[in-house]
Amino acid sequence: MDGKILQSEGKRVIYFERNLNHPVEKVWRTITSPDRIAHWLNAQAQFDLIDDGQITFRWDNGDLVDGKFTKISPPNELEYTWVEKDSGNSLVRWELQVKDEGCLLKLTHTFFESAVVINFLSGWHVHLDVLDLILQEKSADFPWEQFKEMRNKYASIID
Repeated sequence: MDGKILQSEGKRVIYFERNLNHPVEKVWRTITSPDRIAHWLNAQAQFDLIDDGQITFRWDNGDLVDGKFTKISPPNELEYTWVEKDSGNSLVRWELQVKDEGCLLKLTHTFFESAVVINFLSGWHVHLDVLDLILQEKSADFPWEQFKEMRNKYASIID
């Protein structure tokens, strides 16, 4: 499913839903394990998976995101702040629900400051595609061409 940009209380919110053919517990491990995150987010992750625990994502290009866990409810809910130089303060929320023999993943990224959300929309879209590949035990480099295609697609439909 393609992502959407919603408005909530004056804030811009990116929203995705994905049906994954994997158990909720496996998806949870893949979004909360630093060694698995490195494969689908393409970033090094360091964190203490506890309420108010610190979280850091570091990309090879020098981009850095810091934050804190605000909600941890295994294996269904994960929420953390996302603070970076270019986009300011925001909040990422994952919800995982059992659906049939798989999992319904809902991802929201709420922006409290102005940010180039089209880049996040395209980025999350591609990262979620790669997440599904990793869940299938396939390896994948970050597909930069797909990111560019998604960015162009979203830019054409979002004012």
